[in-house]
Amino acid sequence: MNYIYDPWDIKNILNINLNSRIKFKGPRKIIKQDGTIINVERHNIDSEIINKNGKTIIQSVGRTLFGYRIFEIIIKTPDEAHIENISKNDKYSGSDIMIFVLQILYRLGIKKCTLTDASYYECKRNNFFKSVEIPLKTLKLLKNGNTFYSSFGFNPIDKTNRTNKIENMRKLVGYLYDIQWTDLDKIITNGKIYINEAERNEKNIIYNSFLIRNVNKWKKYWKAIYNSWINFKTKYEPISASPFRAFMYLTWENCSEFIGWLELYSYTFSNFNKVMNYTFLNIKYEIPGIKIFNQLKETLNNVEWIMKSIVAQQDIYK
Repeated sequence: MNYIYDPWDIKNILNINLNSRIKFKGPRKIIKQDGTIINVERHNIDSEIINKNGKTIIQSVGRTLFGYRIFEIIIKTPDEAHIENISKNDKYSGSDIMIFVLQILYRLGIKKCTLTDASYYECKRNNFFKSVEIPLKTLKLLKNGNTFYSSFGFNPIDKTNRTNKIENMRKLVGYLYDIQWTDLDKIITNGKIYINEAERNEKNIIYNSFLIRNVNKWKKYWKAIYNSWINFKTKYEPISASPFRAFMYLTWENCSEFIGWLELYSYTFSNFNKVMNYTFLNIKYEIPGIKIFNQLKETLNNVEWIMKSIVAQQDIYK
């Protein structure tokens, strides 16, 4: 039997029967046109309840284009649950699904919830960086000083010393905000000049006294960084005090404008022997804030997200 369950209907009590199919009513979606509400929609989310390794799991039946479940909840004890996955679909955003899941947990009487932040966003990249998925947690933190999950009340708790790291993360973001346009422009532009000169004179390319092995790949990489940076700088320098502060203008429609040059911080570090600086034209340049950026990423990767008190959610995400 296929039950229809509305997490926002107090009279509608979920009777958990293992191996059963359920249609959950999702939150309301306001459809606007020119600022005027023209419709309010609600969509069902096909789900199932199963038992796996002795634990009850409530999860969506449908998956996203990347193969992720729309949501997956593991009930660990009568008071505690773990959110294994939150993904947007064609009807609901990730934020919609988040409040939907929290409302289910609230209705089930769950007090404490943990989750693993493995959120990604689909963003078109240039020809060098072929992946279209980017970590959402870093971008959200750069955009507004909050991650996706902390904005819903989850705290980032260090897996080792069990301390709340949210203020530490915000402090690191503050350091990145202090990096100036000229700081980044200097290394990216001089890198491009160095490549041009090396191509004209057929010189070997060297960084940190080590010969770059895959010269052609490195050239394509740096040219991709340069082109992305020039476009980004032209558009956002007039309206933003610094490159990382420009992330306040990040939207999911323009995300590709931010991603290419940002690979200077992540791709370089992970793919070119953990490079933090380059020598161009006999001058040594450290990538501005590279240590801070990687400290931020390491911090994000070493926390688990915990909510100790789940409250009722509005049936609409505004």
